Amino acid sequence: MGNQKQEAEENRLPKKITHWLYLSKKKSIAALSILLFISIVLGSRINELKFNYSFDSFFPQGDDDLEYYQQFIQEFGQFNDFLFVVIENEDPFQKDFVNRLNQLKSELNSLKETESIISPFELKGIQINPLGVNTYNLISSKNQPNEAALEELDLLGNFFGRDDHSVMLLLSHYEFNDKNLADQYYVNILNKIKESGFINHMVSGKIQMQYDFTQKLENELGKLLTICLVVIIIILLILFRSIKGLILPLLILILTLIWTMGMMAWTGKPIDVMVVMIPPILLIIALSDVIHFVHKYDQLREKGLDNIKAIHQTILVIGKATFLTSATTAIGFISLIFIPIKPIKEFGLLTASGVLFAFVITFLALPSILTLFPSSVERKLHSNLSWQNILTKIYNRLIKYRIAVVFILTILTIAFTAGISNLRLSTSLIVGLQRNEPELQKVAYFDDNFDGYKPFELGIELSDTSSLLSPQVVDKIARLEKYLKEVYGVKHIQSPLNILREINAGLNGGARKYAVVPQANDLDQVSRYYYSPRLSDGRNQIEAKDGRLIRMIGRTKDLGSAHYHILNEELGDFLKNQINGNGFEARITGASYLIDKTDQYVVSSLLKGLAFALASVSFFILIFFRSIRLAIFTLIPNLIPIAILFGLMGWFNIDLNISTAIIFTVALGIAIDDSIHFIARYKLEGQSATNNEAIKNAFTGTGKSILVTSLIIILGFSAFLSSGFSASYYLGFFIVLAAIIALVLDLCLLPILLRKRT
Repeated sequence: MGNQKQEAEENRLPKKITHWLYLSKKKSIAALSILLFISIVLGSRINELKFNYSFDSFFPQGDDDLEYYQQFIQEFGQFNDFLFVVIENEDPFQKDFVNRLNQLKSELNSLKETESIISPFELKGIQINPLGVNTYNLISSKNQPNEAALEELDLLGNFFGRDDHSVMLLLSHYEFNDKNLADQYYVNILNKIKESGFINHMVSGKIQMQYDFTQKLENELGKLLTICLVVIIIILLILFRSIKGLILPLLILILTLIWTMGMMAWTGKPIDVMVVMIPPILLIIALSDVIHFVHKYDQLREKGLDNIKAIHQTILVIGKATFLTSATTAIGFISLIFIPIKPIKEFGLLTASGVLFAFVITFLALPSILTLFPSSVERKLHSNLSWQNILTKIYNRLIKYRIAVVFILTILTIAFTAGISNLRLSTSLIVGLQRNEPELQKVAYFDDNFDGYKPFELGIELSDTSSLLSPQVVDKIARLEKYLKEVYGVKHIQSPLNILREINAGLNGGARKYAVVPQANDLDQVSRYYYSPRLSDGRNQIEAKDGRLIRMIGRTKDLGSAHYHILNEELGDFLKNQINGNGFEARITGASYLIDKTDQYVVSSLLKGLAFALASVSFFILIFFRSIRLAIFTLIPNLIPIAILFGLMGWFNIDLNISTAIIFTVALGIAIDDSIHFIARYKLEGQSATNNEAIKNAFTGTGKSILVTSLIIILGFSAFLSSGFSASYYLGFFIVLAAIIALVLDLCLLPILLRKRT
């Protein structure tokens, strides 16, 4: 029977191909030499790889708001080019502490990359007299304000923490295009603080997050690789129980990593929060290819075939199925190109390339090595345990109780998928971190003590017929500011009104009760001093183009994009119906807004990606199996896990966002592999057996490989559960679930479906 199957397969291939499948030592040495040469070329570039994390890379590409924001920052610079430098002291107004803080400010100001530093002890109020505009310190160590006074000055939760023990310096710096320079600048700041003798301090901001993320990426890559390698080595030792069974698969895995990482270095792609997952993923996926090949090779050697014929028949029997599984897995990753986030697109394309590299390396290296070193890979144990007998018993029970099995699977599927109604779209500002990570604890600290960490920006454009200091424009800005404070929750807003309030107070001897927006009939008097050279620093922060472009900035708490989606829609309606028009156009913008906006693309991108993956996978299956019925039966056990994953995400209250949207197409590409191997074996068995016999033979013939490869995926992706990145953690969590569900359906539902053949 085995010879008949082999001949049937050979007859479907061109003679030139079957000729090349019979390897000789010369062909094997040539193939290994080519692999070695490519590995050396690509491996020599790996030391060029760099770690990087850029918040800007997660902005949605091709979005109109992104284009507006890019034009906006050309005028003002990025609002997130700053650092919060918080120093804690039991008494923040203690004279010695204030003197040391001012000295630290001078030290930080001496760094060439520093543009400005705002200290609460140097904030100025305005006094106006016949000689012009004078300024004075709003607070000092001699004039210690109480909590109510700090609140009135808008300093509590702004420059002074609500814990009563912390003071913040707001440091603005150059925009860094070179991350190495940014890292060095951040380290220099930490050294200056340490040299000043401050023990309890915290520095946070864009370059701090990028620095910490880079360190985390390095640790994360090393940790995930180590855990995956340990798991793989243990699996190989248990599975094959031989040195050859350990070294041979590891060689394939290492070459796959070298090719993929070398290609990354060659294309200039740095290691980011998404790329850090690629090496562990490839280790897991590549191992499945190796196990299917080796398992079949050893089976044929047990039947008495010599190594050349065993290699030849192994390629014929599982080669097409393995290529199809590699193609479908790659398609799952390629489908991520529909998500308009650059790191996710690159992650998908790079991982897909690695999957295909793994297939090429496996089917070049393994046949060549086994030609030169022909012994079996697995060391057999003398045991009464027989996989054939065990799987036969399982199959017989499955068929006997098939109606009950289908009923139970149907009920469970309905129960799990019911959670889809609970799904929620939401993204946090710091993309890709788990909630309990130290970096997010900093965010929580600023949310609690300094009224928020999340930058808020809004742009206002005035026509040539509108004047910034006209009563109509001032009134609109005042109404807008009130709305942002009371409805949106923006704290410590900076706009032209801040300067107008201070001038109004200055005209009244600096009395704080007059620090209000001047009345319309007082604007002419106030406007005389608005463009005073002494006030130029404040003006440059919030206006450009001779007052035709205005920026309103502030801070909010990071409550998640689901919270702000509603507020953004309401703000849009407010602007449209009550503010904009007559030469006044206000528009929300900023990095935080763009990160929030990625949610709008998640659902459409996810649906496009799934549609692309399903269409592509179906196309490949139809070509290889030449049967619509088999294509449908292959897809059913793998569409159900995807639906269940959506439901479980809803039941577990896990937000759907750019970090979790990658799960579904990847799960489809990985989970479908075992179904393809089952169907391929079923079709081969069907050439010389009845339908029911073919199903049983496929079940007992591939059952062990399916169980082993599923176990590898489950254990391998379990390593991701140790990750501090939400993308890695949830990918691991849901791929493990998908693998378990797909395994149950492949071994329980698929054989029952195939019996429906008429």
